[in-house]
Amino acid sequence: MNSQATNPPMIDALEGASSLQLYQLKALIEDMLADPRRGIAARASLHLGQAVQFVDFRDGQMRRGKIIAMKDMQATVLEEGTKRTWKIPCVAMQGYTDADRRGEQTPYEPPPQPVTTAAKAREFQRGDTVTFDDRDGRAITGVVVRINQRTATIGTDTADGGTWRVAFHLLRHVLDI
Repeated sequence: MNSQATNPPMIDALEGASSLQLYQLKALIEDMLADPRRGIAARASLHLGQAVQFVDFRDGQMRRGKIIAMKDMQATVLEEGTKRTWKIPCVAMQGYTDADRRGEQTPYEPPPQPVTTAAKAREFQRGDTVTFDDRDGRAITGVVVRINQRTATIGTDTADGGTWRVAFHLLRHVLDI
């Protein structure tokens, strides 16, 4: 862990401690962090959309992000820049100070919702000419003959007059020009 980059004075103060003293300190700190009053106070100071800073437990570096979800004593944070999500205990993060926050008060924008099958189904109607790729990567063109709950039944002009049941996300409209 590269802790020296995060808080040099703290590291300097601990350099002379023995391994036993460091282990004892670790036990005391873990006990203090497990205190429910500390967890409740930390949770009460946080809210959705809040800009926070937290420690990356892998390398000890401070990171910044915004809270996008909260559950009990844990929050999901969307990291600035990388857009990676982290699940972090509330006691392991802190809101920005007013000085740090200036210029960063953009409103929280949740990530886009995935397109549902029902929404995708509304894009297609009986009689639409569509195309899709079969398992071998060949483009198949046909006409929507039926709309099912999760698929469309496609009639093709092949010699055998075959039909295909195709998921909506695999279909593309064919435009007549």
